[in-house]
Amino acid sequence: MIQKDKVAAMTHLAIEEKNQQHLSFITRHYWFNDYITTEMWKAFFAITITFLLVFFFGLVAYGDSWTVTYHIDDLIRLAYRALIVYACVLLIGILLCALSHVWLYKQAYQKQERIRGELRRLSRIYALEEAIQHLQKKEGGSEK
Repeated sequence: MIQKDKVAAMTHLAIEEKNQQHLSFITRHYWFNDYITTEMWKAFFAITITFLLVFFFGLVAYGDSWTVTYHIDDLIRLAYRALIVYACVLLIGILLCALSHVWLYKQAYQKQERIRGELRRLSRIYALEEAIQHLQKKEGGSEK
């Protein structure tokens, strides 16, 4: 027997699973701490490599004028400022990464809880159907 509740719940689950696959992947494969830690390490290495490349290309592009115009003390001050800028960029980048991925994980977790609720509701519907069928079989068997 087809019930509208079952069909609606199963269709809703299938559509949500299809439309937001990345969210179900996150909660299925990671615990919260592992996910956030992994994403923060990725952000750390991405920011560090990007900053080093920009700094290196800056040195290559303007290196000749720095060595002629500036003294070693100026270059040390420049390296110190670059280190401060790197620390600020890294701090802001990791903070933004952590906040965005906490929000993404929370969204995925809420989706997972909705799916669990739908599955619990479906299992109650199936259990109720089985109980009704069992009672009907008992009644049909006792009348004979």
